[in-house]
Amino acid sequence: MYLDLLNMPAQPSLHTPTRLIEVVYFRNTLFQLPIHILPATMIIVTGVTMSSISQTVYEVVSGDPILQQCISREIVNFTKLARKLKPIVSQIVGHDVAVESIKMSLIRYAYRLAEERYTFSREVLAILANSSVEVRTGIAIITIRSKVFHTAMPLLTKLAIRSRFIAIMQSITTATIVLDNDTADEFIKNIDNSDIVYVQKDQAAIVVVSPEDIMYTPGVIAYVSNILAQNSVNIIHIESCYTDTIIIVSKNDIQKAFNILMKYIDAAKKSLKIGNRSTHYL
Repeated sequence: MYLDLLNMPAQPSLHTPTRLIEVVYFRNTLFQLPIHILPATMIIVTGVTMSSISQTVYEVVSGDPILQQCISREIVNFTKLARKLKPIVSQIVGHDVAVESIKMSLIRYAYRLAEERYTFSREVLAILANSSVEVRTGIAIITIRSKVFHTAMPLLTKLAIRSRFIAIMQSITTATIVLDNDTADEFIKNIDNSDIVYVQKDQAAIVVVSPEDIMYTPGVIAYVSNILAQNSVNIIHIESCYTDTIIIVSKNDIQKAFNILMKYIDAAKKSLKIGNRSTHYL
């Protein structure tokens, strides 16, 4: 919304009545403005502009990754989607919005998304196509309280020499240590039970080793997580270390997760080859 504040006094007098006008949606912010109004001054709250409708539609759709994917793949009926979005868009902008206005905003969004996603997708596919996948089984995840993490470090340093697998991540209240099952047993024996928050044994690790460019390319880990989620693979733990992405899954899901990732890596390689040929012939 925007306010026509013509003839509004720069400094209100003591006799100027004060009225609180609620601005429902203005420049991405929900807030209230105290407006000082002279008795003879008319303040007109003008209707929401098309640009604010477009911005609202953009923010609503951007908050739904699945909807974004459907739009980018051109499998959406814009008229039906506009009808679905009409209640929430109307609520945000503060008045009834026509379905056609929302539809026009969706079409503009689709064009914008197509332009952004082409470059984004090529960069992500290039990283994925040049990645390799390693699998480790018999993995345990141990979560301990942060207060004992530093005292546990000498033990971890000692165990790391002979451990088949080790990964460590510290957060504010806890620290997570990923070890092979045998090393995990020895670690747990030397930690007070009251300082152990959670233990998960017999899990499996997938290590995706990527080119160094992954450090500067947004969306790679999100893409990998998304394709696993779409295929009902639950990620128990995930962390990124330089060029390695470590994904811990249930041992029951490891074969499926590995096959899915390899399928998408092969598809990325083929997609880039087709794209390069198309560019060559242009």
